[in-house]
Amino acid sequence: MTHEKEFFQILQEELVPALGCTEPIAIAFAGAKAKEVLGVFPKRILVRCSGSLLKNIKCVSVPNSSLHGVEPSVLAGLVAGDSSLGMEVLSK
Repeated sequence: MTHEKEFFQILQEELVPALGCTEPIAIAFAGAKAKEVLGVFPKRILVRCSGSLLKNIKCVSVPNSSLHGVEPSVLAGLVAGDSSLGMEVLSK
């Protein structure tokens, strides 16, 4: 029983709810956080990510849109994202 309680405690501490697939949400969160930290909408943004993230992000939609890819994901975060919501950044 002790292991079961420990397991559930770890899950409660480590699991983070995400809106949709994590690849576009992670990029959207980065965009929203960049806008928050800068205090203004950036004139230019460079997103660097792994090849596996690029492969996966092409196959899934940005939440609340029909768009796919890095550019729409980061723009959604910059325009409509709320970084205080973490991986649910586009839920509003």
